[in-house]
Amino acid sequence: MDQTTTARNLELQRQWYGAPLGELCRDLRTLFGVTQSALAEIIGISPAMLSLVMRGQRARIANPDAAARLSAALHLAHEVRAGTVPPDAVADRLDEVRSSRTPGQDSLGAAAPTTPPDGALPPDAELRFVRRLRDLLTSTSGAIDLLDAADLLAPRHPDLAEILRTCGAGRTDEAVALVRRLTQP
Repeated sequence: MDQTTTARNLELQRQWYGAPLGELCRDLRTLFGVTQSALAEIIGISPAMLSLVMRGQRARIANPDAAARLSAALHLAHEVRAGTVPPDAVADRLDEVRSSRTPGQDSLGAAAPTTPPDGALPPDAELRFVRRLRDLLTSTSGAIDLLDAADLLAPRHPDLAEILRTCGAGRTDEAVALVRRLTQP
């Protein structure tokens, strides 16, 4: 993997997670006193995959359960630092994170919305659409390839390039805003 791809993956991680995953995971390891292999086991991915993500050779953790567990571990770290979780409760809470599954939930662990009885679209329909679109796009190409394709499209098809760039490799909140803007009458 070349340095440009790694740098782009790390920048995407900054956009998506607020910092490169290597920094976040090293922080979790230090705070919780676990090895990299133990952190991978808590999150539910292989140590090799965690290593790739931490080095920026992969931009994100694609497995929704693993992404939800990483999010839960980051939230737990915040609670520990804030003093709302005592040190003697951390091991039990990490066990809860390790065993958590997200059936019927989105990749961040929120309950999946249902369609109201009147048939109206749920208020987060755009978010679900963006996630499905991103899953489709990233199932065929990585973020780097999607950004390269958007650059190629931009001169002749700027709107399509913006959709590809934002929905395929951008921040979720920006993608939802774009979908709302494009679908407004």
